[in-house]
Amino acid sequence: MPSPPSAHERPALPADTQVPLESPFQKSGTQVTLIWPEQRVRRIVLALPVERGDGRKYGHSLAEIGRLPAHLREGTVFAAPTFSQSPWLVNHATRADCQQEDHLVRVVVPTVLAILGGQARPPVHLLGFSKGGFAALNLLTRHPGLFAVASVWDASLLNDRPPHPQLVDVVGSTARLDDYDVRHNLRRHGAALHGTRRIALGGIGTLEADWTAGRQLLEELGIPHDAYRNAPADHRWDTAWLAPALQHLLALEADSLPDLSARKE
Repeated sequence: MPSPPSAHERPALPADTQVPLESPFQKSGTQVTLIWPEQRVRRIVLALPVERGDGRKYGHSLAEIGRLPAHLREGTVFAAPTFSQSPWLVNHATRADCQQEDHLVRVVVPTVLAILGGQARPPVHLLGFSKGGFAALNLLTRHPGLFAVASVWDASLLNDRPPHPQLVDVVGSTARLDDYDVRHNLRRHGAALHGTRRIALGGIGTLEADWTAGRQLLEELGIPHDAYRNAPADHRWDTAWLAPALQHLLALEADSLPDLSARKE
């Protein structure tokens, strides 16, 4: 992992920053790209990918985020990490170079926080769709003290169906697959999410059955959340779903972190 300069040594940051990462948990060549706000940083939003490397088959997260209205981007650092395998954000049972969860938690997040320097630590939120939505919900349940809010759209594997072959490949064993069953994790760790609303479950694109099953499960478990289905869009990075997803993220932040929302710029 690179050693960012200290706060007093660091030059003014450009509009976007690409940081190469040397990680023991991934093959070489990963990076995190950041879009910086003009205002004081108030939050970090991790845009979780759906493709390995810097794939663009399903669009480009930061390009779409850059097209959003300014009020939805104000005060936010958007960070887009890359992974050397299909990014389900799981740790492989045996392969040291396929520890995606550890890469995000132990390399990506600390790197972004270190670049911010000595300012008060802002909350770190999760944003994603498809497998990125699956990953965001898993990460929130497994690391409720590190991540504040998860806003997801058209999330995968909230409905009864076999695991995706990509997920089976990057997780490596049946036992490890059970560790990352998002529905089991909501049941196992849901008590940590029983306070304020920290999940926004959006739809519907392609995975309507997953949205319905996810909403029913959250209600069954008594986990406070926002569930909305008025964001139809193609199953890709798209401002059509990003705008409401970020609106809900900011609303959840205001509810769960009222002291942050009350601070003056």
